[in-house]
Amino acid sequence: MTANKQRLISEIFNEQDLLAFDKDIKELLEETAELQYVVEPRITGVEVILIYKQGALKSVTDQAGPVTPSVKTILTVPLTFIPLRKETPVPDWLEIVADIYMEEAAFAQLNQEMRRKNLATFSDPRAAVEDSLHQTDARISAKRPMNYFCSGIGEKAEVKGATHYELRLALQELGLRVNRPHIQLRHGMREVIDQCRHLRAEAGNFPYPVEGALIRVNSLDLQERLSRTSGHRTGTAVFRF
Repeated sequence: MTANKQRLISEIFNEQDLLAFDKDIKELLEETAELQYVVEPRITGVEVILIYKQGALKSVTDQAGPVTPSVKTILTVPLTFIPLRKETPVPDWLEIVADIYMEEAAFAQLNQEMRRKNLATFSDPRAAVEDSLHQTDARISAKRPMNYFCSGIGEKAEVKGATHYELRLALQELGLRVNRPHIQLRHGMREVIDQCRHLRAEAGNFPYPVEGALIRVNSLDLQERLSRTSGHRTGTAVFRF
């Protein structure tokens, strides 16, 4: 899936719309069996595209342009891949979709520091991340407490997997951060709805800001079929809380 397709996400605000989303996908695919979905928290952050060549980080961009120097200051972003196992192959080229975010406690501390310096505070963590990424002096970015999770890959990917879940595990094997404990597989939309209810109830307990549940068709083959059939659908939705 390309980075552009990653952004084609349906916005959903109630459970009836989730059922309609599932029905729509099944009709497009001409499938009658229950579909498997990946469900996880939708973190409030800034989406970026990281390009790794021969295992080294070469560039990072967001919708506004290049942010490579700022992202390189985030300590958890590997400048070179460090596979968890020696036998894990390092791809020559990898395009990664990631979400840069700021934890709630870190955001509150940053605003406190801004007030102490008589500077304008940020309205929310996403605004703080956007400002931090586009600082002309990366030393300022380095002082901002940002972190990230990988959410997918681009079309120029040399990571193997038949499902979205398997691709996320492959990224983790390369030493990249994925939100592993909270990436859940669910069979059928009724199970998806139960997981969405759980995430909504727990939203305030996450250390990072959560704006909903991110839902994806797990099968990469079905994602591609959706794209070919509809021209724009990717089987991805956000259930807003």
